[in-house]
Amino acid sequence: MFFTSVTDENHDIFHELMQKYAKELDEHQNRNTDPQILKKWTDRIIEKQSERTVHLRLCYADDSVAGFMFGRMDLPDYKGFTKEGWGCIVEFYVLPEHRRKGYGKEMFLHLQDMFSQNGAKAMYLTADPITGKPFWEAMGFIGTGEISPESGQEIYEKRV
Repeated sequence: MFFTSVTDENHDIFHELMQKYAKELDEHQNRNTDPQILKKWTDRIIEKQSERTVHLRLCYADDSVAGFMFGRMDLPDYKGFTKEGWGCIVEFYVLPEHRRKGYGKEMFLHLQDMFSQNGAKAMYLTADPITGKPFWEAMGFIGTGEISPESGQEIYEKRV
């Protein structure tokens, strides 16, 4: 498995992955994400990756894209729900045909290592209850019972 940043040459791949990811989450949560809002969000993620503590990677297995991961270190000047000094897994997606092959775990370990290099002692995320929760619990995350004011989903935490 190898990881690469999103560039001008591959940003269309990231946009396609985000569309598939949003469609899956929409099905799980009985909602419909506006395509224009999704495009703006995706473009904003790409812009933010230039920051030292923001990690956006496309993930490839056997020369084909397997998914993506997007995480950040929470800094004092971030707005919204944050845990200063913690790594936050914002978005994480493995294409269905690449699931249950160890790629998600390898992707997670790579992101955890990047957080560790940034000085994080712990990480957190919110998880889709259908596909996310079982995966993140298998990776050692524990539900806190706390609900994110932004997503309305339970917050999970893990020490790095």
